[in-house]
Amino acid sequence: MLGVELWSRQKEILRSAFENRRTVVPAGHGVGKTFVSAVAALAFLYLRKPAKVITTAPTWVQVQRLLWSEVNALFKSRLAPQRHPGSMLLTQLRVQDDWFALGLSPKDTVSFQGFHQENVLVVLDEAPGVRRDIYEGADTLLSGGDAHMLMIGNPTAQQGHFYEACRSSAWNVLRTSCLDSPNLTGESVSEGLRRRLVTRAWVEEKAREWGTDSPLYVAKVLGQFPLAGDDQLIPLKWVEDAMARTEAVPGRRRLGVDVARFGDDATVYTLLDGNRVVEVLTEYGRDTMEIVGRIMRLRADRGIEQIAVDDIGVGGGVTDRLRELGVRVEAVIGGESAVERDRFVNRRTELWWNLREWVRTEGVLPNHRRLVEDLTAPKFSYTSRGQVKLESKDETKRRLGRSPDAGDSLMLALAASVGWNLAAFGRTDWGEAVPLARGFPG
Repeated sequence: MLGVELWSRQKEILRSAFENRRTVVPAGHGVGKTFVSAVAALAFLYLRKPAKVITTAPTWVQVQRLLWSEVNALFKSRLAPQRHPGSMLLTQLRVQDDWFALGLSPKDTVSFQGFHQENVLVVLDEAPGVRRDIYEGADTLLSGGDAHMLMIGNPTAQQGHFYEACRSSAWNVLRTSCLDSPNLTGESVSEGLRRRLVTRAWVEEKAREWGTDSPLYVAKVLGQFPLAGDDQLIPLKWVEDAMARTEAVPGRRRLGVDVARFGDDATVYTLLDGNRVVEVLTEYGRDTMEIVGRIMRLRADRGIEQIAVDDIGVGGGVTDRLRELGVRVEAVIGGESAVERDRFVNRRTELWWNLREWVRTEGVLPNHRRLVEDLTAPKFSYTSRGQVKLESKDETKRRLGRSPDAGDSLMLALAASVGWNLAAFGRTDWGEAVPLARGFPG
């Protein structure tokens, strides 16, 4: 009735959603996971009579624009013309009063008591980011009747309900790598379906950009949980959470500038408005006076209040000229002593730790590929005195294949507070500097 074509793993997922009470699908990018979730929702709604299908996702935008966009399109193009009963709204398809599919807002405190029915399907799209209390409430619907849950998403961290489900015998686990997709295996499918799935070119491109052992490649391509190494400064899961946040708090407009002159490295300008990154600009091959000119233009056009510049090397010429022009600027030298010298080996480590805690607790990040790569690349260790020590920029560059300029620029933007070195760190609760394997306070 839906007139859809599914490739082999999508068929397995659909079959499991009907046959198993619990199905979890850790999957790579572009394998059709949201589409098969929409197919499962409609199929269950119309093949189990009466039924309730409850769906949610980490954000309301994801509920509306991902799964329910697919549900709407399938219903309007296939079921409505065939006169199947149903009243379609943006995130609701109602057949009768007690027979419906519903997309729930993740911001609401949801009581699942009213959703019990003889036949129930719960779909958690982008499931790793769904709040645990919502997952636990949804799980209560599986206590009786013909009840099923489908969790599907990209594995990003070795913690949480999604990770636990993937390790539990109570769940049917259908791991789906990009390497399993028809465009890489040669599985016979139509050209139309092939165009909607991840391509070999994309996989090879990401292998070159990220490296096959990087957390991004492991999660986004292989559909596996990246190892939460003891030495990774900012886990991918924290970055993904910051990208999903919507609670932007307006505040000071700050600019961080990581300066490069010529060569492969980039000059990167990162603009912060309160707790939100609003702009990341990248330039190559600019001399110091051109960089000063760009900063002055950004300052005037964007209403920037505070500026921080990497003062090492050619950056020193930029800060000198800005001061000559009467601009107050923080000249950051990463090799200088940290404010908390007993905790951090130098100022660069201290500022990156500040960035790490900002990402973990409040930062709102854009979906910016280079920035994501830079934030998840650096590693840290401890000195014999117990100080945290960030690896050198050259070490990160060797592993990443380029300098983490965007990450450094955001680090500088957070440091762009006049007089920060006198007082700011005294008001900061840094948390305990412990390896990821031991977890963090809270």
